[in-house]
Amino acid sequence: MRRLLLIAVICLFTACTGSGGYNPTVPAYHLDETALNKTPIKKVVIATANISGEPTRYYLQNAAAHVDDLVKIYLQKHGYQVAPSYQFENAWNQAIRTYGDMYDPTTGKVDANTYRLVMYTTIKTVKETTDIDAIIFTDVIERDAAHDVGMDHLAQWDGVRRKPSLASAGAEGVPVGFNWNQPLKVATLAITIYSTSLEGIFSSSGGLDTLQAINTKNEPIYTRRKNVLDNDDYIEEGIEIAFHPFIKMKNYPGDKK
Repeated sequence: MRRLLLIAVICLFTACTGSGGYNPTVPAYHLDETALNKTPIKKVVIATANISGEPTRYYLQNAAAHVDDLVKIYLQKHGYQVAPSYQFENAWNQAIRTYGDMYDPTTGKVDANTYRLVMYTTIKTVKETTDIDAIIFTDVIERDAAHDVGMDHLAQWDGVRRKPSLASAGAEGVPVGFNWNQPLKVATLAITIYSTSLEGIFSSSGGLDTLQAINTKNEPIYTRRKNVLDNDDYIEEGIEIAFHPFIKMKNYPGDKK
């Protein structure tokens, strides 16, 4: 089958990735400045559970732990103390033992009442037993995006742009007529910050990377990438976007110039 888009052409557009100026896909964020001014945040803990109550997709769990490591470095770089994660995890596990697990793996649903009890009790326990000011939830979630149909075929979501990846070793390019509009699985970092006074301080998100590549063998389709979220530059960009303006990002892609 005749090939149109060679790997060299894909690589040519690598310079277009990254923030690259204004990006209309930047997410809406919520920042409660009144609550933040009332209770300044100095010491935080990164939650070992998701704000949604659902577990991280199994194939993203190792990558999510690495994302948390980079979030910790980012927070410390900006002057925050980061408490050991067990100070959250112990409180969370105790609440689960008291009220039961909120997540039913057979249905994939979260019981709303149990969720509220576990979340409230966990935050209350952290406040009573530590000097932590806020809990930061760092959900690595899977969502759909698409590569555009322009010359560079960049996928854009949650403030980032990412180039196509090829899954087939030795592949020369993408076949003519490939459907660039088909859904593509991508990863996003969703940040939620609660003070230990039970106030919602901040929430936003930032795109990380694509989770699928183009498999050019036989019928060209998207297949899951072997090594997901292995580009630290991409992860760090997503972290910066997700925390803005709680921590202001230089050259934030939501700023029109």
